[in-house]
Amino acid sequence: MPQTTLTVDDNPPLLAGGGFPAWPLPLDGKGVEVGRSVTRAVLGEFGMPSDLVYDAVVIASELATNALRHAYRTVRERPLAGGPEIWAYLSRRVRPEVVIKVFDSYPWHGPAGNCPTRPPWDAAGGRGLEVVDALTAEYGGRWGVHPTRCRLGAWPTSGKAVFFTVPLPGGPAPGEPLRAEPRSHRQSAERIYALLAARGLRPHLSAADGADDAVVICARAGVHVWVCADSLSYRLPGRGVIRHPSFDEVEIVEQIVRHCEQFAVVSAAGSPVSGLLR
Repeated sequence: MPQTTLTVDDNPPLLAGGGFPAWPLPLDGKGVEVGRSVTRAVLGEFGMPSDLVYDAVVIASELATNALRHAYRTVRERPLAGGPEIWAYLSRRVRPEVVIKVFDSYPWHGPAGNCPTRPPWDAAGGRGLEVVDALTAEYGGRWGVHPTRCRLGAWPTSGKAVFFTVPLPGGPAPGEPLRAEPRSHRQSAERIYALLAARGLRPHLSAADGADDAVVICARAGVHVWVCADSLSYRLPGRGVIRHPSFDEVEIVEQIVRHCEQFAVVSAAGSPVSGLLR
């Protein structure tokens, strides 16, 4: 497994430089506070307004609470794999935004990208996702859920990630990198390959003939990533080719892992597998 951050400190790997830190959420009452601290730390890197940080901390608190309450309610010791986690990274395809995800090993069987937001009218609780929905709409962010695999622990374990995004106010245009020293496309390809392999996939990395040739990564049959000097692209069955900026490696990896997990779920159920993700 890749090296990860095990505690919340004042200097997490910089998201602007392509960092993709992950933290374990303790199973006791400290888990929610870790989620809050992570959110404050990663948003602090970009000098977010205090009211926006406050809303994001509330959202992270709700997501961490839900994960701990519903997926690990009867678990007393952290499992070797599949424990609750929180991740963060910077996505740049449409607009610069921080993506924060809370992972748990409880499977999600609904449509990818959708979450129930309203509990039964007579429910005593369960309205936290309504708060998440309202707050993200207020500041122009997004949220949702998708199947994925854990990043910490002894081996990759399937589960789901509930995520939300925080747009960077006044950030650079989507085509402008934030990091001062962009990687070469060969280095980007090697990183994508390593991140996919760390999640339990078995990608194949092609050898390019020339220094400027695109490097092709095959994650599984029909799922390919093209790494060029000025862009990243990937193709999923039923979706065609999707283009990203050349420094959006983490978002590419997250989409590929998400698709492969959804493919496995749908294949096991014997349903059509084309056009799984939106």
